[in-house]
Amino acid sequence: MALSVAAADAGKIATAETRADPRLGAPLAKRERAVLGADSAPVVVIEISSFKCTHCRAFHEKIFPQLRERYVTPGKVQWVVLNASDDPSDQYSQIFSIARCALRQGKYWELLDGLFQVAHRAPSSLTDLMAKSPLIDRGELEICLRDRAVRTEVGVDFAEYARLKLKGTPTFLIRKMSTDGTLAETTIAGAQTLEQFQRVLDEMLKAP
Repeated sequence: MALSVAAADAGKIATAETRADPRLGAPLAKRERAVLGADSAPVVVIEISSFKCTHCRAFHEKIFPQLRERYVTPGKVQWVVLNASDDPSDQYSQIFSIARCALRQGKYWELLDGLFQVAHRAPSSLTDLMAKSPLIDRGELEICLRDRAVRTEVGVDFAEYARLKLKGTPTFLIRKMSTDGTLAETTIAGAQTLEQFQRVLDEMLKAP
């Protein structure tokens, strides 16, 4: 049943260009997402990331804290995350559903390090490991994980990733609305240095 629900949602996304989020750009629809930073930020970074990706974890441990301090907190950049992977079967992995449930509780960013740490653990132990965190309500988490709508949302995440036609994670789409109303975009793919991110973001911020 979960397969048919996810497929149905993927079909909706494929035919719903009018629902594309004008700030994020197609094919990303307006829906609940993990977001940091002000809506008024001139630049939006869309991070496509998998909890099972070593480079994704390294980015969040070593580089993102500095980018957050320099660009997100001052209101220069809004950071948006799409969690998915190259393996379509990963959408049925508990870790992606737990992340969606953390988002429901408003605890996604607080639990992000923990999600990366346990992503490769046995599926049977994932819920117990995350539920031990004092940052999340265990009862609400267990109820959330039984909600079919959560699995559907994860399926839509993977459908969006597939439509982006990227070559792996992490990938960062850096977008800015130009003065002529078009959406300017540049991409950073794979493991890159802090200096590379700073150079690209500074150039995008200077663009008209």
